[in-house]
Amino acid sequence: MQHPHTRQPITYVATHFPAVSHTFIADEIDALEHLGVEVRVISINTVSEADRRADTKGRHEHTTYLKATAKWRALLAVAATVLRHPSVLAIPLRSGPPGLRPRLWRCFHLAEGILVFRAMRRSGSTHVHAHFGQTPASIAWYAVEVAHRHRHGAHYRWSTTIHGWHEFVDESEAQLRQKVASASFVACISDFTRAQLMRISEPVDWPKLHVVRCGIDLTRFTLRPDEPVHTPPRVAIVARVSAEKGHAVLIDALALLRERGITVAVDAVGPEPDGHGAELRRRAEAAGVAEAITWHGPQPPVRVAELLATADVFCLPTFAEGLPVVIMEAMARGVPVVTTYISGIPELAIDGETALVVPAARADLLADALARLLADDSLRTRLVAGAAAAVAARHDIRSNAPTLAALFDDATEAAAR
Repeated sequence: MQHPHTRQPITYVATHFPAVSHTFIADEIDALEHLGVEVRVISINTVSEADRRADTKGRHEHTTYLKATAKWRALLAVAATVLRHPSVLAIPLRSGPPGLRPRLWRCFHLAEGILVFRAMRRSGSTHVHAHFGQTPASIAWYAVEVAHRHRHGAHYRWSTTIHGWHEFVDESEAQLRQKVASASFVACISDFTRAQLMRISEPVDWPKLHVVRCGIDLTRFTLRPDEPVHTPPRVAIVARVSAEKGHAVLIDALALLRERGITVAVDAVGPEPDGHGAELRRRAEAAGVAEAITWHGPQPPVRVAELLATADVFCLPTFAEGLPVVIMEAMARGVPVVTTYISGIPELAIDGETALVVPAARADLLADALARLLADDSLRTRLVAGAAAAVAARHDIRSNAPTLAALFDDATEAAAR
């Protein structure tokens, strides 16, 4: 690994930064900076006032926001690049499916890629890393394509972290095969994610695919000394309130538990970006369990940690996921977990060893798992101990960040040769 002082800055591109829902990106950057990696962050979108209030480290003050760029300034930058290098216009035309609308969106991404390249040139950065394989990866890819058309731009490289599940929904639009071929490396958050990218990409590109598991700061999520006892027991779900997270299945499971004479209280934490919460409230009312659920909305990390610390169970009945960081956080706090057998989740949540894991969309099996966990103290104790050990072994950000730092160093050294 290079000496820290010889490293060039790494540019990060994210959709929203710093965002409560993407705390894991901020933790990753903190861990990289602790290793001597200088990171410059570019956020596509500005963040909400709630995200700014939760930003106790003032990260937003040092973040570049693409969509906050004055329109005239952005137009001048794009026009200057196109006039000097008209071949950049071919980038969005050949990098995705045909059709006016998708090509128009890719033109917007090209414009943002031009702004990212110009920001990199000002900061002396020649490597850009995108979190998520859709829009952020497209912009990072285009930024490097633009760089290669400039003098001295041959050393520019890019990489991305792929999470899943969303990246795999529309493969023709996401263009993951082309992105893997173009990128210096791809960090996959799970073996499942790597396998999906192997399915999509050419075998010659498989050596670029590295499993770099998401990590959490275990000094912030310490094992609680005592297990809470509530009457009724409290079940926490921390997730964006959208259909794929499975809130509706949890509501149905609550109704089934009520029929068995088992009452639980649910703390639901997370934003409601598409109005799905209103539909869920109606569903809970119809099922007769509305009074059992408290909808907390989005909360800052410190409040999420408090709710986890006082929960009897953490439940995430998700349909579509990569490997949720909040499961790691719950396990690190010593909260027993009930979740679903999808994507990368079973790599951490192993049924009967570190969690109770059920098939997605099965409210009956979810109810069975919750009832079993709440009734069996020895099971809870065994799962908590196994989960805490698994998180410490696989998801400590201090252990995982050096792997990513080494990948950046290798990519920079290869580009310089």
